[in-house]
Amino acid sequence: MPEKNYILCEDKIPVVVPKRIMVFAGHPDDELVSCGGTILKYQELGAKITVVVATQGLGGYAKSENKDKVTSRRQSELMHIKQKLNWDVIELGHEDLKVNRKTVARVTNLIRDEKPHVILLPHFTDFHRVHRSLSKICREAIYHCSTGKAYGGYGRNWTPYGVYYYESPSCKFQYIDASVFVVVDISSYMEQKLHIFDEVYTSQKEILEQVTEWAEDTATLRGNDIYKEYGEAFIPETTYSPLKILLV
Repeated sequence: MPEKNYILCEDKIPVVVPKRIMVFAGHPDDELVSCGGTILKYQELGAKITVVVATQGLGGYAKSENKDKVTSRRQSELMHIKQKLNWDVIELGHEDLKVNRKTVARVTNLIRDEKPHVILLPHFTDFHRVHRSLSKICREAIYHCSTGKAYGGYGRNWTPYGVYYYESPSCKFQYIDASVFVVVDISSYMEQKLHIFDEVYTSQKEILEQVTEWAEDTATLRGNDIYKEYGEAFIPETTYSPLKILLV
């Protein structure tokens, strides 16, 4: 049986709370902008959060004179968010993420080691190449974890109970051909999400001003879909991981 807790929320909806959630982010801040409200909500319900950051986000500067400062500031920001929110943060350390056997093997064994009950990842049609590459790597890794023994997997099979693609500024779900969206009510967490972004990711204020506006506008739109103030949307991926935990 899945490891889980049952919580009855204020709307009388029984919620299955995964013990471990793993979030894959192409760059530092992707996790917060795209699905930060959901992460904060489930962490408060008792889930352990692990954020896997693929690259250092070295392109995250708006002015050329700030380029050399980006690396150290991004590293400092990751440490800040790790300490502030008590998330486990795993850095893959790529400058430009490539889809290859070595990276797939690393992510496959990372999933096997951490055994997440829910995985959140970018969509494979995302316009940003790092997001697309990360999604493809994760999809193959989930396949290996669930069905085979490749990359030292003997006796280590692990199938997540829920895999979800998250929405991003470079992948708006209204343009994705999908028949099922899951919308999580983050009305109680939107203010905290924006406050944390403003406080922690200070290096991104100029380049991501429009992104934070997108996050707020999109959260309002998704909230309207479920008759709430704010929401975050996800598309379930069920090819090799049957949906056993529904995000709400």
